[in-house]
Amino acid sequence: MPTKKKRRIRKGNLMARRVALYLVSAGVSREWVAIIGMILGILAGLSFFVTSEMPEPQWFWLLGMVFCLLRIGTIQIVGFLSPNSSRTLSEDEFFNELPERVSDAVTMIGFGFAAYSSPWLGLGAALGAIFSAYVRSMGQTMGAGIKDYARGPMTRTHRLTLVSITSILMICGISYERFQTPIPQIALWTIIIGCFATIALRLFSLSRLRRKKILK
Repeated sequence: MPTKKKRRIRKGNLMARRVALYLVSAGVSREWVAIIGMILGILAGLSFFVTSEMPEPQWFWLLGMVFCLLRIGTIQIVGFLSPNSSRTLSEDEFFNELPERVSDAVTMIGFGFAAYSSPWLGLGAALGAIFSAYVRSMGQTMGAGIKDYARGPMTRTHRLTLVSITSILMICGISYERFQTPIPQIALWTIIIGCFATIALRLFSLSRLRRKKILK
């Protein structure tokens, strides 16, 4: 079983690598892919928002899910694209991190206004996502390894995957009477708790790294 999972992950990475190489040959920069990801995140948030206004929201749940999955693709592609060498580290961080934060906020807030969801939980999920990303960027500036600053049970990909799974359940019309709390709210609570756990784990890893550097 683990070997099959590894093969699937490698196939996904290989596909993202191929797309990244094609974009580089076409002259598309990392910043443009990040902006495309931001647009996809905004469209996902708007699609989820509309589900509370429509009598038959299934199509908008589907649209939101598709936009989230496409954004996962852009996140993987950005990881394989090298930053623009003419910019400083702070400039590159700004041009790549800002679109991601806008996308995180709009997607989570839009999901909070979705049918059977909660705006306050959406806001909490957005703040958790932004703060966990802030800790990640702080780890990058400290020179930490990717295992230290990008670890956690609720990364960007995990959040988008959970939202996509929730969308599938809503499209399938899972009975709401079976749960005391509606499914979208359960998803948001999971994201909030997962973000706090991610923040705590990353801060612990960074503090341990800082102690090692001081001792050296």
